[in-house]
Amino acid sequence: MRSLPRRLPLLLSLLLAPFALHPCSAAEPPPNIVFILADDLGWNGIAPYGNKDVSTPHLDRLAREGMTFHRAYAEPQCSPTRGAFFSGQWPARTGMFAVTHEMDPAAAPLTPPPHAMAMPPSTASLALMLRSAGYTTGLSGKWHIGEGTNAAPLRTREGGNYFDRYGFDFVGQGANASPEKDKSVAGITDDLLGFIERNRGRPFFAYFSHQAPHTALEPPSALVEKYVSRGLRKSSTPETIYAERTTADYYATIEHLDTHIGRVLALLDRLDLAQNTVVVFTSDNGGLNRAADMAPLRGNKGMPYEGGVRVPLLVRWPGPVAAGSSNAVPVHFIDWYPTFAALAAAKLPAAQKLDGENLVPLLTGTGRPARDTLYWHAPTYTTPFGRTPSAAILRGDWKLIHYFGDFLDVAGAVPENQGAFGKLILGARTELYHLAVDPSEAHDLAAKNPAKAAELMAALKKFWSDTNAALPVPNPTYRADNPAWWQRAAAPSSQK
Repeated sequence: MRSLPRRLPLLLSLLLAPFALHPCSAAEPPPNIVFILADDLGWNGIAPYGNKDVSTPHLDRLAREGMTFHRAYAEPQCSPTRGAFFSGQWPARTGMFAVTHEMDPAAAPLTPPPHAMAMPPSTASLALMLRSAGYTTGLSGKWHIGEGTNAAPLRTREGGNYFDRYGFDFVGQGANASPEKDKSVAGITDDLLGFIERNRGRPFFAYFSHQAPHTALEPPSALVEKYVSRGLRKSSTPETIYAERTTADYYATIEHLDTHIGRVLALLDRLDLAQNTVVVFTSDNGGLNRAADMAPLRGNKGMPYEGGVRVPLLVRWPGPVAAGSSNAVPVHFIDWYPTFAALAAAKLPAAQKLDGENLVPLLTGTGRPARDTLYWHAPTYTTPFGRTPSAAILRGDWKLIHYFGDFLDVAGAVPENQGAFGKLILGARTELYHLAVDPSEAHDLAAKNPAKAAELMAALKKFWSDTNAALPVPNPTYRADNPAWWQRAAAPSSQK
C-alpha cells in the first residue's frame, strides 16, 4: 500500500471520526463515496464469487483492486435493507421490517404487527448527515422507503422538496437511454455520471440505486443472444420460471449492469478521482429463486436463510484498502451509516441511536467491529417467497432461526411465477445451524445442542426488548380448515 504513509493522518482521523466534530483538512479532502446497489442479485451471481457462467469484467476489476467480503448481509427484502442503510438502525427498531405497502394475508395463523409504510427524514438521515459534513449528494433509481418505489416520480412532490428533506441535492430521472428497455440501468448511470462531472471539485455521495436484475428482466437482445450461443435458453417470460433457470436473459441482465458499472469506473479514472473515491458494490437481498439458484446456500429472497440475506460486497479505496484482499467478518447494511460518517468526519445525530459499526478499521486492516452478533426481525408473511413470521440471530458461526407460530416447508415444492408455497406446519419452531461446517443450513442442531439454542434465543429476546420490537400474535379468527390461504395470497409485484 504505497500511498498509506501519505494517508496516515487521514486514516487516524477516520478511526476517531465518530468522536470528531470537524471535517478533514483541506490538504487531505475526505473521499468521495460511490454506492452502487443491485436489486435481487444473489451472493453468487457474479464472477468474483465463483460464477463462471456470467461475464462481469468491471466487477472483477473492483475485486482485484479492492476487498471482497464473503459474509456480507442484508435484510431478506428490499425496503428493510434500504431502511437499514439510510438509518443505520435495525428494522426491529425503526419498524420498517417489511416491504412498504405489502399486505399480510388476513386468514393466517398469526396476526403480524403493522410495519412502517414510510421512513421519515429524521430516521433516514444518512444523506442529511453527509450534506452537513460538506458533501453534495445525488440519487437516481429506486427509493422504496417512502411513498413510492422509484425516486424520479417523487422529485417534484411537496414543491420539489421531497428529497431535499432527505438530504439529496440531486435526484435523477432514471429514464431509459437505450433503444430497448433495460430496467433504466443506462438512465440511472447517465444521471449520476453527470452529477459526478458537475461536482468533481467537492466531496460527493453518488447513490446508484439500480432495479436490475430484479424481474421483470429487460436485457439487451444482443447480450441475450451472446448467452444463447453459449448454450443457455431464452426465458419464456420476463418474470422468469423456476424450471428454466438460469436463463440467457438473467445473465445478460447482470452483464448489462456490469457494463454500466464500467462506465462509472472509467469516468472516475478520466477525472482523476479514482484514488480518492470509495466505491461500494452490493445487493439489497438474496436472489430470486425462480431466476437463479443460491446453492450451496439455502433459501432465497424473502427467507431468513443464508440464500436470502447473504449478498455480494466489493469495496475499492486505492491505498487504504489493499488490492485483492478478502474478508470473512460478518457485516451488515446498518454499518454503512457510521462508516460514511467516519469517512466524512461528520457529526453523528445526537438523537439517533446507531446500531451499526464503523467499518473503516476493517477496510484498512487496522481492526474489526467490536460487535459479534447480527439480528434479523421479519415478523410478517411473505408466502410467495416461502417465509412466515420469523427472526434470526447470528453470533460467530452459530445461527438460530425462530418461527413465531407457523412454518412453510418448501422442500419439494416447485415454485413458478405464483410463488414458493409448500406445506404449512403449525406451531413455533426454532432451528440452529453451525455455518462453519454447514453453510447450506441443512442440519438443524437445536435438539442436539439445546444449551447453545437457549443462549441464542435468550439473546434474541433481549434484542427484541432493547429495540422495542413489535411481535406477531395469534390470530383468533384463524380457521384450520382453510389450509391453502397462503397459496391465495397475492404474489409480490415486480416492484418489490
